[in-house]
Amino acid sequence: MRHPHRNEPLAPLPPPILALVGLLVLLALVPAVARAAGPEIDYGTPPAGAQAWVRACSLRHPACVHGAPGTSAGTVLAALDAIDRSWDVQTQALDLPQPDGDAGGAWDAYLVDAVVEGGRARLASRDPRGATDRGASFALIDRAAPPGCPLDVAAARAVAWGGLLRAVPATDVGTARAQTRMLARLASTCAGTDEDERAFQAEPETSVVDPTREAPSSGASLFFDWLEQSFAGQPGALVAGMWALAPTRTPPGDWRWAGKPTWFDVLASSLTGALGTDSDMDDVLLHFGIDRGLTPPPARVAWHVPWPARARRLASPIAVAPTGASYVMIDRAGAPPGASLRVESTWEDYGRMKWAVIKLDAAGHALAVLPMTSPRLATSAALTVELVDAVDRFLVVGVNVGSTEHPFDPGQGWWEPHGWVLAISPG
Repeated sequence: MRHPHRNEPLAPLPPPILALVGLLVLLALVPAVARAAGPEIDYGTPPAGAQAWVRACSLRHPACVHGAPGTSAGTVLAALDAIDRSWDVQTQALDLPQPDGDAGGAWDAYLVDAVVEGGRARLASRDPRGATDRGASFALIDRAAPPGCPLDVAAARAVAWGGLLRAVPATDVGTARAQTRMLARLASTCAGTDEDERAFQAEPETSVVDPTREAPSSGASLFFDWLEQSFAGQPGALVAGMWALAPTRTPPGDWRWAGKPTWFDVLASSLTGALGTDSDMDDVLLHFGIDRGLTPPPARVAWHVPWPARARRLASPIAVAPTGASYVMIDRAGAPPGASLRVESTWEDYGRMKWAVIKLDAAGHALAVLPMTSPRLATSAALTVELVDAVDRFLVVGVNVGSTEHPFDPGQGWWEPHGWVLAISPG
């Protein structure tokens, strides 16, 4: 028996109904289009009752510090001194823009409790008359930061963040965390590795700037440090250049920043050919992945295995997001004299990966770096490693250099990760 509602032709909809359906579909698409434009404009509000707080203003710069009730005058003055020194370094030595205060007034910094980054800036308003997006801001600094390096870094980070919001307010928060951390180290001369960088190295498979994760994205300052040391002519020049070349223009009244071009777009264009003829951003990401695997604190390895007595296959325990990396350590102990190592990698469609094998000595120093070449849209690569007798171990590095469908957008907040399989065998 035929079902009464199956295989029956559908009657065409009347023209007015079709028009209504089309309108509803169009309205449903508008938010998606707006979301693709860039991050939401997130205005902050200064702490309530700040007018009654302990206050001190700089005689050298348009900046004031407000201490929450219970904050000593000495703490306020120490924070103001740290801001003055950071302001001098960042606007003069590093040639970065100074922060803008709201409504053309002084730039206000509030000493409050439990600031996650130690020091940061929040957008207060935007200038609708400018040729490009420009934001006024205020700062939040952790009042528990003791004088010395902790306070200097917090103040320097807040000043750098204020300059970033003035120059490129469409920057995603993950990149802001990373760049301001790097600039704070330059401005305060406080070196050393912090917990954010350890968190970054502990999750190498994630994107280098993940705005959804606070500690790893702040630790991505290691990436911008590496870019500065590799390509900048002077400290801070690469970040200053990215800010200058990534302005956006958002129509007044729009609730989302334009978001394009991003700093990644600027890098992809500017660093073409920087590592040799025909090199591009893919090669830059691979070189960072290699150095990241060799520089303390070391990046976590996905696998650490002995010399393969016979062929074996290793699958990625964690899929790799664009700009992220995976590492496999292979010990040479147990290999017969004159042996060679065969390495074959395959990965999922729609993702692009670049691979390399590093020969390491007993101290962990690189003896040689051997790229595993493959076409741009390939999903496999292979290499036979010879002359292994003087090697202590091998580090295999795989970097996701981006989607085959669209360029990497650091403000996206979520990216499609891809898995891989590594086959290793004695040669």
